[in-house]
Amino acid sequence: MEKETLVYLVSPVRNVTDEQARVITDHAEKLKLAGVKLFNPVEDAPQQDETGYNIVMAELNFMLQAAIENGRVDILWNAGGKPSEGSRVDLGMAFALDLEFKLVAVFNEKEPTGPQIGLEILRELDGEKPLNVIWKIYSELSKIKHSREVVIDWDTKMMGVEQEWQRIRLGLALGCMAINPNLTIKMGNLTGIDPADIKSYPKVIREIETRQSEKR
Repeated sequence: MEKETLVYLVSPVRNVTDEQARVITDHAEKLKLAGVKLFNPVEDAPQQDETGYNIVMAELNFMLQAAIENGRVDILWNAGGKPSEGSRVDLGMAFALDLEFKLVAVFNEKEPTGPQIGLEILRELDGEKPLNVIWKIYSELSKIKHSREVVIDWDTKMMGVEQEWQRIRLGLALGCMAINPNLTIKMGNLTGIDPADIKSYPKVIREIETRQSEKR
């Protein structure tokens, strides 16, 4: 019996328009009808999670399994609205795990807001643009693979390219940690306010750091 294909879905979650929601839902339904084992974070990640750690680990574990079983990542990218942190982290994880990318749709490409390094990477992977940014992500991935420890600096506001790279770099580190559990991830400098009552990546990083220190 042929194994089912594992597909991880990257798509905007917050502040989506009705049309965007329809496109995302239609694509997810097509995959399910085709017999694909789909991981849609909105539906499949454990949302009852104070820090976000369990959500990130569920996503990472599925991606790792997809990488082992020659799965892929289907991406519906929103270039407009408030830039998605999760999409950038997901992109980094998938890249580190060497997953196949399929760029399904790009919303608001003619009216982008915020940094767009993630979209540049996807366009280069898709062969639509000459390789440029992609070399930086390969370089960063190589550094992480040859490190014992990765320190993640974080700005709570993703206003520019530097902050976007922080999200992608965290994803790269998480993907490498999935392959090499001996890789430690630590919280570096935090810029801005991280409210105690909401899920956030700084909280995820700190929980990873705590759990790793307890195992030593």
